[in-house]
Amino acid sequence: MDAGPISPALLERLAASGPRYTSYPTAPEWRDAFGPADGQAAYQRASQRVNDPLSIYVHLPFCERLCLYCGCTVEITSRQDRADSYLDAVEREVDLVGAALGDRKGVVQLHWGGGTPTFLSPVQIRRLFEVISSRFDLLPGAEVSIEVDPHVTTSDQIDLLADLGFNRVSMGVQDPDAVVQETVRRQQTTEETRALVERCRAKGIEGINMDLMYGLPEQSEEGFASTLEEVVRLSPDRLAVFGYAHVPWLKPAQKALEAYAMPGPEDRAHLFGLALQHLTEGDYLVIGLDHFARRDDAMAKALSDGTLHRNFMGYAVMPGRDMVGFGMSAIGDMDGSFLQNVKTTGDYQAALEAGQLPTSRGLKRSSEDELRRQVILSLMCRMRIDLDEIEEESGQEPLAEHFSEEWGRMSAFAEDGLCTLSSRRIEVTETGRLFLRHMAMVFDAYLGKDGSGDRDGPRFSQTV
Repeated sequence: MDAGPISPALLERLAASGPRYTSYPTAPEWRDAFGPADGQAAYQRASQRVNDPLSIYVHLPFCERLCLYCGCTVEITSRQDRADSYLDAVEREVDLVGAALGDRKGVVQLHWGGGTPTFLSPVQIRRLFEVISSRFDLLPGAEVSIEVDPHVTTSDQIDLLADLGFNRVSMGVQDPDAVVQETVRRQQTTEETRALVERCRAKGIEGINMDLMYGLPEQSEEGFASTLEEVVRLSPDRLAVFGYAHVPWLKPAQKALEAYAMPGPEDRAHLFGLALQHLTEGDYLVIGLDHFARRDDAMAKALSDGTLHRNFMGYAVMPGRDMVGFGMSAIGDMDGSFLQNVKTTGDYQAALEAGQLPTSRGLKRSSEDELRRQVILSLMCRMRIDLDEIEEESGQEPLAEHFSEEWGRMSAFAEDGLCTLSSRRIEVTETGRLFLRHMAMVFDAYLGKDGSGDRDGPRFSQTV
């Protein structure tokens, strides 16, 4: 993809706040009245599709120290026994959900996220893996992945993960520039990251993902360019280049970063432009949003053949449409319902000690929700909205009339060269893949009529 046509002016003009559309309807629309009984019903409905594979996400919230930019749900502790009691609760949840799902056991995607999953000791890692594999069956070719912090992950942990069958490791790199690291209170050197990549590959873990972050305080174009050059040399298979989400009303620790020089919209646009330039020159393909993959990676192939999917773990290449979320704050997507667990480890453990699912909020999607979700997923994963396809798949018509207002609003993106537009088809251009959030917002019935995320009520992260 040629980065030339994407001007910083366009990036800056389209900077706004908006959802990332790992779900539709998005999380602010879910209801607190959706509780354990609703979660149980969703699992039992899903149990009827015995042969459909599942995706599983496990949330491991523990970190020894807090990085100030962090937007994740975490618990800061150095006590290893906290993980033991937490794993007791996870085991109870796996038992309850496994019983509700009955004979539906096949899993094509398993991911451990955090927090810092490698906060767990090797003994705890093995225990958790055995808890899951005793109730569910990892299918041949399943993607088994984990998030790691290169500063705290040991060679012994990588060796064990490889032995257990993990085949993808996602490394949080963000920006190893020394000034930025000191500002955001992170400790991680490029040498640590390089050593971990080499260890993974030596142990046969070929799938390497890396996360970078732009828009951090004290970040400079020169420093970020050096980071990008080093990352291209390390040659991960997939990359996510996230814009720092400054949301101190949700994450109060971020308030401390306001004492430092924070890149403004124009600076953020330049930083993301640098990432686009370096990665495309390094033979990475823009998948969509802020995700990149090597041209020979399975994700690039899935984009090409129309099988790419999107769930709460981001873009996915495996066909597990229903997703189970285990752990505090974890989110599931089961048989037309979103369900989220309670958001503190104390409440999570208490619910499971009482023999109850820890579901605390969620949403059963309406038929209109399902239709718009299908449209948004097609846009995000197929890079098109074809009304003939959607009508055939959904059984609903006439959709041209149903989406006539949205179709009209898409003309502005066509004028910017981000898509092509005909009476029944929208095709995202290569440049437009970077602005999928903006186009998806047009079809979001819960946002303001102008398609903006900047409304009274729930607030979202910056799109650029």
